[in-house]
Amino acid sequence: MRIRYTKLLLIASLSCTAVSAQQSIFKQGEYTIYSEDNKKVASRDTIFKGKQSIKLDGKNRSIALLDVIDTDNFRVEMDIAGQIMSGLGFHVKDGMNYQFIYFRPGMGGTKEAIQYIPIYNGALSWVFYNYPIYEKTADVQSLEWFHAAFEVRGNNLKVFVNDEPEPKMDISILKNPISGGKLLLRSLFGPSYFANVTYQPLTNASNEDKALPNTGFLTKWKISKQFSRDTTANHFNNILNKATALNNWKTIHTAGDHYVNFSRYFDHPQGVLVAKATIDANTKSNKNLHFDFVGRVKILLNGNTLFEYKKIKFERVFDGTFSIGLPLKKGKNKLVVIAEGDAAFFGKGFRYLGRNQHTNWGFIARVD
Repeated sequence: MRIRYTKLLLIASLSCTAVSAQQSIFKQGEYTIYSEDNKKVASRDTIFKGKQSIKLDGKNRSIALLDVIDTDNFRVEMDIAGQIMSGLGFHVKDGMNYQFIYFRPGMGGTKEAIQYIPIYNGALSWVFYNYPIYEKTADVQSLEWFHAAFEVRGNNLKVFVNDEPEPKMDISILKNPISGGKLLLRSLFGPSYFANVTYQPLTNASNEDKALPNTGFLTKWKISKQFSRDTTANHFNNILNKATALNNWKTIHTAGDHYVNFSRYFDHPQGVLVAKATIDANTKSNKNLHFDFVGRVKILLNGNTLFEYKKIKFERVFDGTFSIGLPLKKGKNKLVVIAEGDAAFFGKGFRYLGRNQHTNWGFIARVD
């Protein structure tokens, strides 16, 4: 009986320790609310379906930035009732750069219910980071409360829903330019309610970054500065001539990310650029380029146009949506992509924190 009593005391002690490790966050005075025009606005706590909650409407109250915590590895839990898109930002450098994991309650039960994306310079690059890796299914409903838990250890992210023991999402997050960072809540295109938000610091996992296998993906490029968007005839050709004359190229390569996401490289993504890569061929041969993109693109090989898309393409981007022949000569071959993102789809650009910009800009390309 004494041994059993001792075990019960130990279990009770561990239980109390686990509970005490959780702390309530996003309390009044701990966070700042920003509108879509990047203005600080008064917070608005409200009762929604029986729960005291923070209300964000996606416009006048867009994000709630927590000012009192800087964290790298953590577990955050909360109750969410959202209409369109509701989520948690972590490893926040500022309102323009962070990791974002969010729910689409109106898409509950589908493979688009949960999505992870890295936010670079304000770009909501949801068309790149999608299923089957970065989007997952969850049983959530629009404007109905559900419980969510987020665990980040090293480069691993786990998302749990409604206290289920197995995570709905278990992925390697993409590299972030900062260590640690703040937390934020965000709502898009409609109201979201957040309640009972708690935080617990975690120790780092002893896992290593796992880069996706590179099976012919073109991720090493040289890119020009960005030039202004225009719809006049021959605009892309003029851009290519300007970039060539300036001869001011920046080398880019991101291990573990097959998508060439240009928003990562510009403080205010909103223009057109030229990207070039060199393909070495031992002999004259015919290969295939498999690719997809967002916005408008023009592709050239050794000065010859292979593909041009003049409309605005705005949908999820997948490997191999398009395929064209690559007639390679022996030696070095110059592949050029002139690319404009999705800003024109929104008119002057997608509006985020007081400015219009691209929110998706880039492509994925692979040579067989």
